[in-house]
Amino acid sequence: MSSSIRPVSVDEIREEMANLETAEERVGYLIELGDTLAPFDEAAKTEENRVLGCQSMVWLTSSLSDEQLVFSATSDAPMVKGLVAILVGAFSYKSPQQIIDFPILELFDDLQLKTFVSPLRSNGLFSMVQKVISIAQARQAEDQSTVGSPMKGFVRPRPTKSIEACRADFPILSRVLPNGKPLIYLDNAATSQRPASVIQAMNEAYEQHFSNVHRSGHTLAAETTTAMEESRQSIADFINAASKDEIVFTSGTTASINLVARAWGDAFIQSGDEILLTEMEHHSNIVPWQQLASRTGAVIRWIPITDDFHLDLATFEKFLGPRTKIVAITAVSNVLGTINPIRKIADIAHDVGALVFVDAAQAIPHGDVNVQSMDADFLVFSGHKMLGPTGIGILYGKRKHLESMPAFLGGGNMIQSVTTEGFTQAGIPHRFEAGTAPIVESIGLKPAVDYLLAVGPEAILHQERMLCDRAMKGLASLKGLRTFGPELNDKTGVLTFVVDGVDSQQIAHLLDNQGIAIRVGHHCAMPLHHRLGLGASCRASFYFYNTAEEVDHFIAAMRSIVGTKD
Repeated sequence: MSSSIRPVSVDEIREEMANLETAEERVGYLIELGDTLAPFDEAAKTEENRVLGCQSMVWLTSSLSDEQLVFSATSDAPMVKGLVAILVGAFSYKSPQQIIDFPILELFDDLQLKTFVSPLRSNGLFSMVQKVISIAQARQAEDQSTVGSPMKGFVRPRPTKSIEACRADFPILSRVLPNGKPLIYLDNAATSQRPASVIQAMNEAYEQHFSNVHRSGHTLAAETTTAMEESRQSIADFINAASKDEIVFTSGTTASINLVARAWGDAFIQSGDEILLTEMEHHSNIVPWQQLASRTGAVIRWIPITDDFHLDLATFEKFLGPRTKIVAITAVSNVLGTINPIRKIADIAHDVGALVFVDAAQAIPHGDVNVQSMDADFLVFSGHKMLGPTGIGILYGKRKHLESMPAFLGGGNMIQSVTTEGFTQAGIPHRFEAGTAPIVESIGLKPAVDYLLAVGPEAILHQERMLCDRAMKGLASLKGLRTFGPELNDKTGVLTFVVDGVDSQQIAHLLDNQGIAIRVGHHCAMPLHHRLGLGASCRASFYFYNTAEEVDHFIAAMRSIVGTKD
């Protein structure tokens, strides 16, 4: 969106403003200055390019010229266009580092902007600055990414936190239950606990700057919007999305799946088309597709599992054909812990033109999800399973797919314009974020991501497997106990088991009396339990903040409940 028309220089603006004595004269000059802006491409007036936090509509784009950034911008308000022109003149034709280092506050003081610009416009001005700085920082990060890498993206920092130091960061893990027993929390596959940093970030948002986002021009709105969008960027980096515009905030994994089944499915699935699911899916990744099939006349085909708890890839390949439109698959089974070969499945599916939808709810807690290396078309997960808040989820979609999808829910925020005749939907991701967002919940995701990165995916999975291995060995001598899942190297720290002749609910109740929390039931995976010949099962799921001592207490409690083999 660059232009051959060079912006008015900062020196020229300083000289003109110095000769103006009244606020009225300065306002008049700003309006004249706005008229000097290069023409702005109407097609670039998208939600992606809008500056959030401004009272007026402001759009800003950037381009490169000899490794320098050049900015193009406009506004729907004449005076604001003048402020935009100042920023374009100040920041254009500079390197990313020069932009980051530029003393913009000193310039505002020199031009006496603070003395006559209203508080609302002042806040919008700072939002524009933040937008420019974020563009410069993103460009700088891209320049510093690994040379020759097949995928430019987020470079994971080195882990900085030891496993031993983690437990103290989780307040709830020190709790003593009403029966006097210390809490041993082994229900992590259902939901993880939260470190103090996540709790503090959410409290700070409520106490210091809570406001609605993407609206209003006041300070609180600007600060909260910035925090929310920084969290969106952190998620994009964390999963190596090409852009934060490919990240949609939802209320959870279930909402994300339903969004795609409705917005994409209703637009592209027809009678006779085929949807491939697997026998190990969570109900959330089954029912929305069954509803889609019911609406459209599509056919669901089921990829079976083998007796050693892996997907039957030979049958999967036989099922694929010209009618296959989408393969919806879990990255990690919430019952078996099986880690599925998503990239291999994606390559096979893409060869026949099918899309791949990945339920990563059980994979994201381990911190090693990369949408580009997976080549996932869509990927979804929830914050509450990865140290973050409840009520917040993520839908990732490749840009081309999200842009092809119509908005699912209508209302505020998802529109670009509304008239009595109709509406124009916003660009991505906002067209899928109708209404008031889960604001504080989305802000709480960033410190959760930061914490997972500080621990590191290798350390997380190693600790889980070590604990799971200790538990399996300790339970092996118990009478009538059977476990379900692949070899340790092919799974996460999930241990699902039954005890012949003993009700699973009774086991969970007796463990709870010892302060040990596990999951019991069908775990929202009834088709898988049917395949395994089970009505219900017990599930102990370990996470990096659990300890060997807790596992030993679990083993001892189980031994007291069911006894050992003769």
